[in-house]
Amino acid sequence: MNRRGGEEGFTLLEVLVAFLILSLALGVILQIFSLAMRTTGSATAKQQALLLAESRMAELTALQEVRAGRDEGRFDDRFSWVSDVERYEFPDQEVNFETFLVPYRLDVTVEWDRNQELTISTLRLVNEE
Repeated sequence: MNRRGGEEGFTLLEVLVAFLILSLALGVILQIFSLAMRTTGSATAKQQALLLAESRMAELTALQEVRAGRDEGRFDDRFSWVSDVERYEFPDQEVNFETFLVPYRLDVTVEWDRNQELTISTLRLVNEE
């Protein structure tokens, strides 16, 4: 392209190509930020659910008496919990093995949003004399 004497600058085509490249780059950057925000929100909810599950598990393990059964409730409008307590038998345990310590499996499940849930489990030995 010939430039007239002393005139310097960009042509209309160069400016349009620059705007096209800029708009594509900004679109990609905005998608990355959007994904980062969703991931952060999901991780925050999962962390809060874990803390609530650990709190409920601490309540269960602090009880003097352990009874098999199911219990449920709500922490708030978003999070609910279900706890299951059942007698546990080890896979390689002898059939008529008698002991005064009986293992119980404690499961706490915290549910939130539509289909999100987190479950933690532990075993507790209970003196049944």
